Amino acid sequence: MIFLREKWSCIFVLFLAHFGHRIKMLSQLDKDLKQCSDVSEGVAYLNGLPQVTAFPQLEGLSEEEECVLKQWVAIGQHERVAHNLPAIRKILPQLVTVDAFYRELGGLVGYHKKVLSLLRKSFLENEELVFHPPSFFDISEMTQEVREAIAWGIEALAETAEIYPLGGAADRLHLVDDATGEEVPAAKLKLVGRTLFERLIRDLFAREFLYYQMFGKQITTPLAIMTSAEKKNHHHVLQILDENRWFHRPKEMFRLCMQPLVPVLDEEGQWCWSGKEQLLLKPGGHGVLWKLLRDEGVLDWLEERGSRKALIRQINNPAAGLDYGLLAFIGLGWKKGMKFGFASCPRRLLAAEGVNVLIERKSGDLRTLVLTNVEYCDFQKMGIEDKPLRENEPYSRFPSNTNVLFADLASVKEVLDQNSLPGLLLNLKTGVTVNAEGVAVEKKMARLESTMQNLADAFVEEMPLLQKVLGVATGEKNLSTKTTFATYNHRHKTISTAKRAYVPGQTLQETPENCFFEQMVAARELLGLCRFGLPLQRTIEEYLERGPEFVFLYHPALGPLYSIIQEKLQGGSFSEGAELELEISDLWIRGLNVRGSLRILADQVMGHFEGERLCFSPLRGKCVLEEVSVVNCGVDWGASRPVWKGMWQRKESLEIVLHGHSEFVAKGVTFHGHQCFAVEDGTRLIVEQRGREQIMRRESLHAVAENHRA
Repeated sequence: MIFLREKWSCIFVLFLAHFGHRIKMLSQLDKDLKQCSDVSEGVAYLNGLPQVTAFPQLEGLSEEEECVLKQWVAIGQHERVAHNLPAIRKILPQLVTVDAFYRELGGLVGYHKKVLSLLRKSFLENEELVFHPPSFFDISEMTQEVREAIAWGIEALAETAEIYPLGGAADRLHLVDDATGEEVPAAKLKLVGRTLFERLIRDLFAREFLYYQMFGKQITTPLAIMTSAEKKNHHHVLQILDENRWFHRPKEMFRLCMQPLVPVLDEEGQWCWSGKEQLLLKPGGHGVLWKLLRDEGVLDWLEERGSRKALIRQINNPAAGLDYGLLAFIGLGWKKGMKFGFASCPRRLLAAEGVNVLIERKSGDLRTLVLTNVEYCDFQKMGIEDKPLRENEPYSRFPSNTNVLFADLASVKEVLDQNSLPGLLLNLKTGVTVNAEGVAVEKKMARLESTMQNLADAFVEEMPLLQKVLGVATGEKNLSTKTTFATYNHRHKTISTAKRAYVPGQTLQETPENCFFEQMVAARELLGLCRFGLPLQRTIEEYLERGPEFVFLYHPALGPLYSIIQEKLQGGSFSEGAELELEISDLWIRGLNVRGSLRILADQVMGHFEGERLCFSPLRGKCVLEEVSVVNCGVDWGASRPVWKGMWQRKESLEIVLHGHSEFVAKGVTFHGHQCFAVEDGTRLIVEQRGREQIMRRESLHAVAENHRA
């Protein structure tokens, strides 16, 4: 056993020495190339290398393409296709893209050197760091301070852009296009019939509509969207925009940019392949977002449109838009002049989630702090102990990082001027590569990534003098940063992700099934605030077996604040299995009892349309229900699985469809069986009950308005 341990130790030392030698050679190559004054000089230098001299010349290449190709040859990753010129020509555009994006890192050579350096470093010890739980702005309960933050957040919307990184491959979701059978990205996932992308836009509209109601002015938030070529992600995002008529927003207020795909290396530092003649390329992490926005001129474009701050949201977390969380988060960052911020929430012990931490570094007499994110897979490497907040509690002392971020755009530009790729890390995980014989092989594989939240690493602050003197142990509770911040909110209002497909017998966490279940848990809380009687809550296992105990869906413009929705929904009850869908913002309900299905669907939820554009205005659908009961057979939940897709089989339903600017009013009415009321534009439909008979009468809203004016 001692002999084996010593033998392994020798092999390990030789392995590290080999890596060190290769990195030294790459460093010299990188240095020499950087000293070349232009591309021509770079090509001339590369032509002098023995491995490049032996490589056959390709005709018809631009000087830039020739330089990139010869870099690839110089680092020795071309050998599989060395004599296959057609294959090289197909690969070359991919190499050019990588070289251009990582130019400040040293291009293709710099990318390769950085991955090898991080691979070598992953086998060595890291620097000593001290990790502290962050100090928070606690927004979990409504206080006067939180009310102020919400008001600031609404005011800040006029100069806050939104940034959506939509480039994720979503490999674990296994989404497939029904027509083509091809795998599609996360942007195409439909939760209850709406794509995750559409849900982000609906949340945004709701905040803008709230601003309109408070200040009487419509704002149009600039949107920056990062896509990728993975699984035709960019094509699918454009397709969603076209199919939805760009969500009735001006096209010129969208900017799309595509993140590059990067080479994947095995543990020995060799490039991996997805086929005999195809490189294995994967997205380079959502942290490339920042450099991409700068390089494509998007940061300048946002500032030209009056945006000084930005809210960053990932697509797979629809829960983040509930209630006031985002508004309070934006408001605190805006009003307090913060450079960067995290929206966080409780995290269960051992959960596969990154955490927000306050990192203390010591170098001589200098002690610094940085509020940042650490991914769960790096806990052991960095020496983070996943301990509870308090003894015997299920939650970690470190809160969950939710990838909901606040950024000051001027500060972001300053950081990028110093370091265009902050927070670089190595994504090292098991994957499948294809060897030279065309056989699929499972290996540990690495690619260079940067995470968008680790831009925060650049905002380092010196520890205050008093805390240096007293020591961290006595000052930990008050340890905080001045220019970066984190909010702390209830978990069910902050994060519920759809990241992977559910496999029976395995955990439900991060599945669409669990995401929808948690949405209904949040709906239960809201309806409780509105004084609705509800069926007994089912466990997630019961929900999977029998369906939901009830379903409540609403357009976020109904609020989005729960306090606003409480004013519109005042009391009633849901029977077991009941469904209530409210695609409307102008609503007054008191004493509504639903046994079955009720759907109120307005064409114009927030205003009217001028051409393709949605204009906020009073020309909306409106509904008033007082002391109304709905009795029908409702949804057949047994025939409507999986429930989260929203393809529900309704036996009967009461549907109120409001076209244009129209109104529906019912007081003291019981609706039995399947009924559909379609109300024409400019009309008010009033339904009354006399005995068992329903009496309907229509009024012209124009005539009503004239009478009021008279």
